[in-house]
Amino acid sequence: MRTLSVSCLGLLLATTASAQEAAPALIDPTPAKGWIITLGGSLQLGPKFDGANSAGPSFMPSLSWRRVGEPAGFSAPDDSLDFALYETDRFSIGLAGGLKSGRYSSSNNRLFGLRDVPWTIEAGIFAEYWPILERLRTRAEIRQGFHGHHGVIADLSADWVERFGRFTVSGGPRLSLGTASYMRRNFGITPAESMVNGYLATYRPSGGLKSVGLASALEYTWSERWSTTLFARYDRLAKEASNSPLVRTIGQRDQFSVGVGANYSFQIGN
Repeated sequence: MRTLSVSCLGLLLATTASAQEAAPALIDPTPAKGWIITLGGSLQLGPKFDGANSAGPSFMPSLSWRRVGEPAGFSAPDDSLDFALYETDRFSIGLAGGLKSGRYSSSNNRLFGLRDVPWTIEAGIFAEYWPILERLRTRAEIRQGFHGHHGVIADLSADWVERFGRFTVSGGPRLSLGTASYMRRNFGITPAESMVNGYLATYRPSGGLKSVGLASALEYTWSERWSTTLFARYDRLAKEASNSPLVRTIGQRDQFSVGVGANYSFQIGN
């Protein structure tokens, strides 16, 4: 399955039944040509910036596609956008990327004097491996920042996947690491910033472990066309990130995110 995003937005499901009756089935036992396109998005409530103690909303659209007859693959809501260049039943590798929200001094008066961290495009590669097919998935992403920060971030994850009829339950541990450039841009405070701010001490972190955490998701498939998802994630900032005055003085180490979303699938070609 070629996937550009794995997040989904809660959409109006009241019209699902009539839309399904008017459209042809997506699964046909006879050989078929064409593609199944899946559109969706997610609405998430999470930290306004790394280490923040306040939350804000965000939205992420999604698009994925697969050949008719090819089963839908698994992806976690917190996976980056990706495109597989090589894949088998157990292993895949390809391109990954996404958009990271920024940090702006106007959002908190205690950030006065600190440089803004603009939104960032992060692009790189991913690799997935299923040690237990259809049950245990492991994934690694390495992404380079452009525009907002120019550091490198690595995300490692594992998900146990269980399917109960129309329900799919998944979840597992998360671990994030960042280079010195990434950590200093997001958690560091220069002497000039500290002097102007007058509240936060100077801090120059090095690279290494950023956070450890857990993520979970519950997906329900209403029909061949509609599915909805509830998801949550918890991260605990560690090491250099947790020692930042941004976290210790005006933020918090515990970072929570929750979200809801939906996908709609349809067929093109024949």
